[in-house]
Formats: sequence, structure tokens, C-alpha cells
Amino acid sequence: MTPPQIWIDATEPSAGRQLWGMTLVERQVREMALRGGVHFRIYVTPQTAERAAAVRPDLHRLYQVEIETVEVAAGCDMFSQLYRADGGLILLAGDAVYDGRVLDYLMDRGSGHAVMEEARGALFLAPEEAEQLAVQAGKWSEALAWAMDHQNTCSTADLDPYVAALRLHMPAYIYHLHAEESAKTLDHLMYKRTFKGAIDGVARYGYYHLVRWITRRLASGTSAPNAYTVLSVLCVWGASPLIAWGHVGAGIATAWCGVILDSVDGKLARLRLHLSDAMGDFEHVAAMPGLGLWFLATGWYLSEGQLFAGQTVALGTWFLMSLFLADKICSGLFVKWVGRELFDYRPVDAFFHLIAARRNVALLLLTVGALCDELETSFYALVAWMAATFVFHLARFVWVVLSLRAREEEGS
Repeated sequence: MTPPQIWIDATEPSAGRQLWGMTLVERQVREMALRGGVHFRIYVTPQTAERAAAVRPDLHRLYQVEIETVEVAAGCDMFSQLYRADGGLILLAGDAVYDGRVLDYLMDRGSGHAVMEEARGALFLAPEEAEQLAVQAGKWSEALAWAMDHQNTCSTADLDPYVAALRLHMPAYIYHLHAEESAKTLDHLMYKRTFKGAIDGVARYGYYHLVRWITRRLASGTSAPNAYTVLSVLCVWGASPLIAWGHVGAGIATAWCGVILDSVDGKLARLRLHLSDAMGDFEHVAAMPGLGLWFLATGWYLSEGQLFAGQTVALGTWFLMSLFLADKICSGLFVKWVGRELFDYRPVDAFFHLIAARRNVALLLLTVGALCDELETSFYALVAWMAATFVFHLARFVWVVLSLRAREEEGS
């Protein structure tokens, strides 16, 4: 199937605004390139040409796209040229930020469909529809009114609020950034949109602003997010031998570096649309055992290498590892059977996840113990809290599965 052309109306000054290292227009180019878009036409005016047509140095290295910049006197001139469209055409407003679900919807449904929110929208036009719109519209309000009468239209509120890739609920949006408007709200919305699933209290209230500050500094550069992924994995794994050999402070500091870099790399990749499925899979597989290795390393240090001697700390270590693995199995089976993550299935699950014995909370407990010279006490506290976490998750697992089966039986 021939990919559609993408025309972007960059005749408004805010189309050239920079957010997280790139203009709104380039963000749309990257979003559509991820969905198979190749041929782009950007309409600019003499006033917007310099900023709106600017792209980052890595754009053409990452995406095989062809971009044609057309200078017009005003936005209405772009609409008047729609009759020149050759094949399917997606029409976007350069002064807006589109939720990925809006673009996915259009690509899935094809021509004859539109999504809109207030003053802006996205239209997928067949050649004959483009010819009609060229005659009947000279601005976005008229184009959206035409779409309401001639296309299958929906609003962003009609799209699924659940983002499967990020495992969270968030309404879809088309954010129209006015020229005189502060971009602070949109900046915050885009950053919030990078979080993957329910997050713990340490990430939300601890290093949230630190990660945001680091990500902002890196967003304008050209360093690949994959580099920070590799550094993150090295730090996560490197913390274990340091702790085991008695360098507890250095090991915990290295672990925190790994955790923070793990947060930075994903946010940087999503905000810059510099995504790599292969590196994401690598990170998931490589970093997943990290927490278990921290547990073993701490137990090794506290037991002086006697993990098989039967002493209390050794037994606690193996009990902690068993609980850790059991909790992983429980959450994994929940995804397989229910199709959703256990951590954010309901508000109560997301709330509990703030304090559950996951990686950040476990690391915080070990950090407090090390700072207070009570590492062994905090280790036992971690064992107890991991047990409580597993019991809660297991109870929720059983409750949800049984409830769903009961509904199925009632329905049949």
C-alpha cells in the first residue's frame, strides 16, 4: 500500500516553537515517519520559514523521509493547493501536538476519516476529498466543519484512553499551541506522557524533577538514548559486586545512577522520538535481574559470604529471593490472563504501587539502612515488606481473576 502524503500547515508562528529539543513541525514529521510516512510537504510563510522548517541534524539519519518546503503568503494558500494532492493525503496543523493515538487511528482507518479537538484536527483525505476541500475551505475552522459533513469524524475523547505501550490511562489529545500562549502546560503534558505504567513514590516524589532537569539538558543534544541505556545497565549490574565486596556506599550510589539513567533514557527516547525496539528489549532483559542481584549481594556482604551456612541473614536472603521471583511470576501471569498490568489495573493497585517493594523502594530502604549504619535491620525490613507486597499482589490477582470469571459465567 502506498503511504499517504503528509501536508503540514506551518503558517502560524507557534509551529516553529521548540519543545524538548525540536519544533512542533519536526515532531509531527517524526511521528508520521514512525508510522510509515515518507513524503512530507511543509507550508510556511516568510515569517515562519526559518524556524518552522528547521530540523535536527539527526533527522535524516534516523528516518528516510523526503521533505518539501513550500512558501506561501498565508495559510489559506495551502488549502487552495489541495487539489494538487496525488493520492491519499493526511493534513496536519503545524501549531499543534498530536497524541500518537490520533495518528494511529487515521493510519488504521484510511481516507475519509478525521479526528478533531476544538480548533485543530487531523484529516485523511482521498484525492476527490482534497479537491472538494480546496474549494470550500481557507482555514482550519472551515476544514473541520467540512469534515464533519463529509467524513467519518470523531473527537479525541472517543479514542481509547488506555495507552498499551505505556501501560497507563491518559485521554488522547490534540493540543493547539497559540502563538502568544505559554508552552508550560504542553511541556508538562508531554513529559508526563513519557512515564511507562504506574510509578512508585520514589520516582514520583523523589527524583522526578532531577530526571526532568537531566532530560531537558540532553534533549537539545544529539546523543543517542541508547548510550544512556547501556550506562544504566552497567550501573545496575556494577552495583552488585561493589556491595558484595563491602563498598556498600559506592554500590548504592552506583545503583542510584543506574536507576536514574534508566528513567532518563526512556523519557529522552520518547520525547525526541528516537526509539529502538531492540534496545528496549535489551534493557528489559538485561536490567530485570538487577534487583535480585542487589539482594544477593547485600546478603553476601551481611553473611560474610556464608549464604549457605544456615544463619539468619542467609535464610532471609533466600526467602527474599523467593518472594521476589514469586511476585514476578504473579504479575507476569496476571498480564497473560487479564491482558493488563497488575500495578495499575485499578486505582487501588496504582496507589499501592507507590510504596510496593519494587526496585526504587527496595533501594531506598537499603540506602536508609546504610546511612544509619543499620543495613542489616533495613535488610530484614525489606524482607518483611517484600512479603507484604507479594501477599497483596497475590490477593489482588485471585480477586480479579475470580471476579472476571464470575462475570463471564453470568454473561453466558
